[in-house]
Amino acid sequence: MPNHSFQLEISVEQMENHLHSVPFAAVFFDGDGNIVEANAVLLQATGHTYEQIKQKTFQDLFLTRGSFTSWIQHCKDTLAETKQNPRAVLKLKTGGTCTCDLVIYSYSGTRPAHYILLPKISELHNHSLFAYPYYQRQVMEDVNLGLVVLNHEARIIEISAVACEILGVKKEYVINQTIEDAFPGVGEGQHFISPAVLQGVTVCDQAFSWSNGDQRFELIVDSHVFRDTKGEIRGGYFVFKNVSNMRSLEQKIERSDRLAMIGQIAAGTAHEIRNPLTSINGFLQMMKKSLGEAGMEKEKEYTEIMLLEIKRINGLLSEFLLLSKQKEIQYKPVDIEQVCVEILPIVKNEALLQGIDVVVENEGNLPLVLGDTELLKQVLLNVTKNGIEAMGGEGTLTIRLFKANSDVEITIHDTGPGIPPYLADKIFEPFFTTKENGTGLGLPVCQKIIHEMRGSIRVSTKGYGTTFHIYLPAC
Repeated sequence: MPNHSFQLEISVEQMENHLHSVPFAAVFFDGDGNIVEANAVLLQATGHTYEQIKQKTFQDLFLTRGSFTSWIQHCKDTLAETKQNPRAVLKLKTGGTCTCDLVIYSYSGTRPAHYILLPKISELHNHSLFAYPYYQRQVMEDVNLGLVVLNHEARIIEISAVACEILGVKKEYVINQTIEDAFPGVGEGQHFISPAVLQGVTVCDQAFSWSNGDQRFELIVDSHVFRDTKGEIRGGYFVFKNVSNMRSLEQKIERSDRLAMIGQIAAGTAHEIRNPLTSINGFLQMMKKSLGEAGMEKEKEYTEIMLLEIKRINGLLSEFLLLSKQKEIQYKPVDIEQVCVEILPIVKNEALLQGIDVVVENEGNLPLVLGDTELLKQVLLNVTKNGIEAMGGEGTLTIRLFKANSDVEITIHDTGPGIPPYLADKIFEPFFTTKENGTGLGLPVCQKIIHEMRGSIRVSTKGYGTTFHIYLPAC
C-alpha cells in the first residue's frame, strides 16, 4: 500500500462511513485514544465482539507505552524518517499478539480523530478458522447465498452479505457473537441456525421460513461441520438460498390451475343454473306484485329478500363465467386516464355514502395501454370498492396514476387497518375472503384480467393501510 499524508480534508462522519467499506482491518479513535468505531475485519482478527471493542482504548488494542498523542506522533515521525508505514503489535482477545502495518489518517477539526488501517496483519494467531485474503472476502460480499460460519464455541466468525440482509443484521454487530445473542429470533420456533450443528446435527435441502419484520423469506438450508485431522469438530457452517420467488411462482401456478378448474366447471354448469334461476326470478317478480296489491307486506318483504339472493347468485355465476373465458378478447389501445375519469363518479358516490374522502393524483400525459376498457373498469371498481369497505366509514382513498419505467402504474391506497402479512399471500386465491358475504372471487378475477393484458397486480401493506399496485405495459 502506498504511503499517505496524515492530514485529511474529510469529515469525521465520512471517515466512519468509509471504515465499513474497506477490505482491510480498520479502527477509528477519538482524540483521547478511545475506540469510536471498528469494522468487521478487525473484529475477526482480534476476536472481540462489536460491543466489547467499543469499550476499549488504544492501549487495549496495541502494545504501546505513553499517551495516545505521543504514540500517534511517534508513528508520524517513523513515516517521515523511513518513508515506510509504521508497525505495531496488535493485541488479540486470546492473549496472543500479531505484528501489523499501520496507515494513519488524522482529522484535527473541532473533534480531533484518527482513522487507522491495518492492511497487512502477519503472524496472526487468530482463534478464527478463516483468515481470508481480499478476494475471498469479496466472495463473501458478492455470493448470492446466505452463509454463516461458526467456530467451536458457536460464535459467528464469518457471515455473507446476503445472510445479513435475510437475517436483518449488520456484519460488524454479529461477528464473534454467539448465535443466541446475534439472532434472538432463533429461539422462537425458527431453528435453522443452531449450535446443535456442533454436535453433528446437520440438515440437507431443508425448507424453512424466516420472518424479518414484515418480510418473510422461504429458505432452503444446508449445514455441516468442519473437522480437524483427528476428526474432531472445530466449527460448522450454514448455507441457505432464498427461494421466496420460486415458492411464489409455484403458488401462482397452483392458483392458475385452480382457476382453470373452476373455469371448466363454470363453463359446463353456469348456464344450466342460470336458466332455472331466470324462471324463479320471473315468478317471484309476479308474486311480489300480487302480494303488494293484496296488502301482504310481510310476504312481499320475503320475496324481496329472495330476489336479492337470486341477484347475488347471478353475480357469482357472472364471475364464474369470466374465469372460464379464454383469451379471445381483442385488446385495443386504451387511455387509462379516460377510464379513471369515467369510473370516478361511481367511486366518489360510493365513498360519499361510506364517509370516505377520495384523492386522485394524476401525473398526466400517460402512454396508452393495451387492454379492454370495460374489463379495466371492472378491476378498478372492484379494488376501490374493497378499499372503501376496508376503512369502515372513515379515512381516505388515494388513486395515483403515473409512468413507471415502461409501464403505467395505478396505485390504490386506503387508510384502513391493513392486511396481516400472513394473509397477504392468500388474497388472490379463489374463494378466500375475510368478508361475511364475500365470494372470494373478486380479486382472483381482477388478477386474471390484468395478467391476460400482460400486466401484474400486487398488494403491499406496511403499518397502517393497504396499497394495490397495478402495472400495465405501455403500447
